[in-house]
Amino acid sequence: MARPSDIRNDELRGLVETAFAAMRAGKDAEAVHACADAYLRHVALNPEVLKQTIPMRGREISRLMRWPALGANMRPETIGAGAPEIEFLRDRFSVSEAMTYYQFVLDEILEQEAG
Repeated sequence: MARPSDIRNDELRGLVETAFAAMRAGKDAEAVHACADAYLRHVALNPEVLKQTIPMRGREISRLMRWPALGANMRPETIGAGAPEIEFLRDRFSVSEAMTYYQFVLDEILEQEAG
């Protein structure tokens, strides 16, 4: 099972560890915000991610659109502008939502680092 300690980049590891600590403390909204911060920083440090696409329903879409849309949603129009933003549509998140964002961010960072 992947862990934050597997992340090579110190800054990203710290951000993901902050999200994990918030989840452990029962601060799910704080954890989701930390996950968003970690993901956007990951994209900023690895701008090639902005150009990556994935197939979906017979066409290619930005890889960034894989970000879970569970109340903290990627704003599609910001991806094309090269400055992705995550919009928070609510203030409260469940444990399972925080865990979903956390696992997504951890997996994305580790996949990128693996090359």
